[in-house]
Amino acid sequence: MTTFWIVVAAGAAVLLVALGVAVWWMWRHRDAAGRALVERILRLPLRDKLRLALALMREPRIPLLVRAVPPALVLYLAMPLDVIPDFIPVIGHLDDALVLLLGVAVLLRFTPRAVLEEHVA
Repeated sequence: MTTFWIVVAAGAAVLLVALGVAVWWMWRHRDAAGRALVERILRLPLRDKLRLALALMREPRIPLLVRAVPPALVLYLAMPLDVIPDFIPVIGHLDDALVLLLGVAVLLRFTPRAVLEEHVA
């Protein structure tokens, strides 16, 4: 039984590292103007961030798969089943945070910059 949990913890660690690398890679490959726009979005209050996410979900100029990211994130975070169960210390909650970061990175990466700037302004 102990071996099973060691394998689960190792798999969880590999998954978290992969998610972290994906988020880092997406952030690293943004140009300076893109990073400045993302930093402006990060400085918005939570209420404005939620309004922005709703506006982007309804925006027809954004591809359908990208518009599906916010509802998918809400469903994943509300779902009682996780990729890595929450009862595993630290890693259980860290996977939720990394999935959220990856979803936001995908949304910001594949949304046309003009559309983002229009909605942020």
